[in-house]
Amino acid sequence: MHWALRFQSRVRASAWGDLVLRSGTVLGLRVLGAGLGFAFNVALARVLGAEGLGIFHLSLTFTLIASVVGRMGMDAALLKFGATSHAESDWNRLAAVHRLGMGTALLCCSMVATTTFLAADWIATTVYADPGIANPLRLMSLALVPFSLLNLYGELLKAGQHQAASSFIQGAALPIVNLLLLFIFADSITGASAASGLYLAGTVLVCVCGCLLWIRSIPRNHVGTASPTFRLRELLATALPMYGSAIADVVMTFSDVLILGLFVSSGEVGIYTAAARTALLTRFVLLATSSVAAPRFAALHAAKDSEGIARLARRSTILTTVTTLPLLLIFILVPEQILSLFGPQFEAGASVLIVLTLGQFVNAATGPVGYLLNMSGFHRIEGRIAVAGAVMTVALCFALIPLWGVLGAAAANAIATAACNLMRVYVAKSRLGILMLPIPWAPGSSKRQSPGSP
Repeated sequence: MHWALRFQSRVRASAWGDLVLRSGTVLGLRVLGAGLGFAFNVALARVLGAEGLGIFHLSLTFTLIASVVGRMGMDAALLKFGATSHAESDWNRLAAVHRLGMGTALLCCSMVATTTFLAADWIATTVYADPGIANPLRLMSLALVPFSLLNLYGELLKAGQHQAASSFIQGAALPIVNLLLLFIFADSITGASAASGLYLAGTVLVCVCGCLLWIRSIPRNHVGTASPTFRLRELLATALPMYGSAIADVVMTFSDVLILGLFVSSGEVGIYTAAARTALLTRFVLLATSSVAAPRFAALHAAKDSEGIARLARRSTILTTVTTLPLLLIFILVPEQILSLFGPQFEAGASVLIVLTLGQFVNAATGPVGYLLNMSGFHRIEGRIAVAGAVMTVALCFALIPLWGVLGAAAANAIATAACNLMRVYVAKSRLGILMLPIPWAPGSSKRQSPGSP
């Protein structure tokens, strides 16, 4: 037993070892969440078929984008101010960050949810010419508020270095609950509306769990207090520049599904979303590493430790690249066999899976470069890159989908994802002196410009 404790202490004493150990714990939860999320989509595809799965994911995509709109950029702001408050043991400031950030997000998300709920019939009949989308979309709009809050509690947990709890709330909890509900109510899930109602119930349960975990993670005698030195305008000053970046990022990630629905049938959308959800499995290592690295970037930036930031950035990038390679090869070599898990009709998406996986590999090979820019004071530049990527995605979707259908949507997504991340790599190298590519001998940051530099 003593040798195990000594080994653990030696591993934690090593910068590489501590990153791998912490990332490994988070990675385990991310793997669990990704695996269960994949299993949920497979089970749902088996129940609903390609057309039902397409309607479900169209409704879910609307909700995911609307959730980011409603959160007002509070994800990054809560992470940044929460991390610095924890680093300085300023619990009063943390309480103020929680109260102001959550209150703002709750108000805005409620307004967006109400608007989506009321517009569901118009979206279904006028935009997509499919009245069957209306009811699932209404149910998904009700899930918008709890889904948004559970993600914000995950960011607060991450800020306090509770990466395992954060990864559980943001990654594993919802698939676990959804699979359990699907198993219990399997006979009642006969269409996309029932599946959307199940998703709504799952988000409410996980949101409550996230709130309770955060309350338990901080000193109880400080929970209700608020620092008079922290104001909403300070939170918004950081949140709003990141807000555009967050919207642009979610548009770049999910607009292909929404635009695809304008040109092809719900069945083809279902085949595409099965391939897209499968390709996103390559992101879980990046998300695990980022959840560990992001609050450290913020703390190191506050301490003006540019060398520490450079070391952490390089190690994170190498780790995400090496661990993503096996999954990339599997998806490229046997795409039909992977998609056949959803059902025989989904094998038609094999080429889509290959193209999307290549785009996601570039994402993994550049590491947490977006978090690096956000947490190092270059959030405005990161925002511009994200907006450029969103515009590129939408433009490419409208150009390529009419020509190539689902393969055009995949190409648009992959090209925009790769281009955006390479732009971030260029900025990180030119402004911070850090090369965010998987090169072990890459030089560190020898000099650094001010975040306010143009």
